[in-house]
Amino acid sequence: MSRDDTQTERPAKGATIHEIAKAAGVSIASVSRALNGKPGISEALREHILQISRDIHYQPSAAARALIGGKAAVVGISLGRQDIELRPYYILLYQHLTLALYRQGMVPIFFACDQTPTLPERAGSAILLSDFPGDERPGFLASRRIPFVRIGPPGEGFSVAPDDRHGIYLATRHLIEGGRRRIAFIGDELGDDRHRLQGYQQALAEAGLPESLIGVPFSYDPALTAYRYLGRFLQPGPPLDGLVCENDEFARGCLTALEDRGIRVPEQVAVTGFDDLPTLAAQLTTVRQDIGRLAVEAVGLLGEAIAGARPRHIDLPVTLIRRQTG
Repeated sequence: MSRDDTQTERPAKGATIHEIAKAAGVSIASVSRALNGKPGISEALREHILQISRDIHYQPSAAARALIGGKAAVVGISLGRQDIELRPYYILLYQHLTLALYRQGMVPIFFACDQTPTLPERAGSAILLSDFPGDERPGFLASRRIPFVRIGPPGEGFSVAPDDRHGIYLATRHLIEGGRRRIAFIGDELGDDRHRLQGYQQALAEAGLPESLIGVPFSYDPALTAYRYLGRFLQPGPPLDGLVCENDEFARGCLTALEDRGIRVPEQVAVTGFDDLPTLAAQLTTVRQDIGRLAVEAVGLLGEAIAGARPRHIDLPVTLIRRQTG
């Protein structure tokens, strides 16, 4: 292979803005103007530089775009609560969002909920996590004309979420069809506007079965908190034969609570979760959501928000995964 062939087939990651400048015989500033459509150079020189960038397969990194484009290339990922990054679900979601944003040449930075007022100074758009009652972030960002997407149920602005209500409906129907008649729901979503609870209520209403709700407060350790609250509910004996958990973390705590009391799963009590988290849900009957697709759709909607399109909501399909617990 000749030297020229080697240069032509160079992998994209080897091409830099410095190489373009050297090949074109111009300054780095001129290359930056050409790549970003800025004035200050002739159209002939701009086209010459762009052709060289195509020839050597130049692809600017997300960090480089942030330096060139300023905060317009930066996306603030706003946490609903300061500690939610400790949860496995959000760790996975962060990973997928970061990958999806980098593929679009954008740079994510993270904000705690109480840091939201500083977001417009550092980012040109935002993705809001962990929808919660009384959330003031959408109104604040809208008032500052900052494009944003919420990962949560329909509401203000663009949003995307798994079909929570249908997922819990599927899990509850599964237990009912398996002969369970005393089915409880455990979670911190016990308000009437919470979609997962509504799926549970719909399935029970259709079957003519009574509700049994176990409210769990927000905590740093959802599994441990679910363990404690289910333990109190079970005394002196198991007043249920099915348990629908708001998420896989609650389900893991409940399984341990049942095991510690000698209650057999699923023979005596069947248990379902939601999310299908790796390792955590290895043996758990649960509702699977596609977290990777959720991130991609969120980034796609963010592009629409930046372009000024009309806001819309996307419900992503979910699947019931049957395993050993129910």
